[in-house]
Amino acid sequence: VAGGEDCLWYVDRNGSWHPGFDCEFFTFCCGTCQQRYCCRDPLRLLTERQQRHCLAFSPKTIAGIASAVVLFIAIVTTIVCCFMCSCCYLYQRRRPPPTPLQG
Repeated sequence: VAGGEDCLWYVDRNGSWHPGFDCEFFTFCCGTCQQRYCCRDPLRLLTERQQRHCLAFSPKTIAGIASAVVLFIAIVTTIVCCFMCSCCYLYQRRRPPPTPLQG
């Protein structure tokens, strides 16, 4: 592993965003998903792949995706129900008005 590894942006435990930064030559990006710093110890190296894994599976990311999916399903379900329920405005607009019976 060559020196000069970059630390990617990250979100700390308090939810604060920190921009990415470059480490100098012969130093590495070290730390955890929530705290990053440059160090000279290759055993504490946090690879770029590990950093990206932190971003991909953070709890806030998962919660955001799950919320978007649930909201989408709720909207689609509501629209489908409105077209099928006779008391709904969309159902009544879709049906032609009844013709009066002539006697």
